[in-house]
Amino acid sequence: MIKFLFSIPQWLRLVVVLLYLSIVAKLSLMPSNQLPELNPFDGFDKVVHGCMYFGLTVLACWTFQAEVKRNWILYIVVFAIFWGLLMEFSQLEMKAGRAFEWTDELANSVGALLGASIYVWIAGKYRRRESASRTRGRGDDSGRGRLGN
Repeated sequence: MIKFLFSIPQWLRLVVVLLYLSIVAKLSLMPSNQLPELNPFDGFDKVVHGCMYFGLTVLACWTFQAEVKRNWILYIVVFAIFWGLLMEFSQLEMKAGRAFEWTDELANSVGALLGASIYVWIAGKYRRRESASRTRGRGDDSGRGRLGN
């Protein structure tokens, strides 16, 4: 499954992350009376915020191959945090029954940090395993142990 995900062309990955970003924006900016009344426990909305930004960060890391381009991890996490702030300030300005909450932004930030960390860990393990199997598959190309060298 992971091999399949890494075989998807980058342009298609970009489409996926942009669609996800637009869904996050839509859900963040919907008037409160249009949102479902799901609240199985206190703080459930914070879990939802964290999950949304976890997903956003994982998709962005996947799109920009952050496990290979390490500096992109920071760019992606900072973008996600600022995107969350933009959504919170937009809620404040819209006056559609939504309000700016620092705890929502904290949940967004924690989700983004966890998403980047877990993505890099899993993708890094996959890339190392893939690299090791390619090396093993080539055999000994170093020329050592051959007669005449």
